[in-house]
Amino acid sequence: MKNRYYFVACVVALGAIVSFSVAQENREAKTAELKARLAPALSLSLEELQVALSIKVHERFDGASIMADDDEHTLLGKISNEVASDSIFNDVGRYGSEVSSTSVWNKVGRFGSEVARLSPFNRVSSSPPLIVKDNKVVGRLTVNKVIRGAVDPNWLRTFYK
Repeated sequence: MKNRYYFVACVVALGAIVSFSVAQENREAKTAELKARLAPALSLSLEELQVALSIKVHERFDGASIMADDDEHTLLGKISNEVASDSIFNDVGRYGSEVSSTSVWNKVGRFGSEVARLSPFNRVSSSPPLIVKDNKVVGRLTVNKVIRGAVDPNWLRTFYK
């Protein structure tokens, strides 16, 4: 009986080793494939890569609306420069102020608190704000990394401030 348990344990351990090995090979293959696709970009300087990333972020998100995932799809502002009156990055605007009830930056508000269901700062929320551009949902404004299409509001802010 003891030999049987030893055999089962060995088979389980071997299966785990094989699975780890296959996962490692897949990861290495994906890394090699990505390096090949990015070869032209890898010759750029860090400054040039930062500019390229900024261009890509602005292409993707400029003018997009932030909508609460509530029944009313409450408008929470737009993604635009910090001087635009409807920008979520305008510190004195309706949608960017830390004291506005419709701001994702209001840490005690319905749309900005770390515990509010509709807030991008709730790490476990399954209903963070939608990012809508050209009438299509292109992502979700959230710090919740398991949400598909997650865009961290703090990361995004670095491109608009």
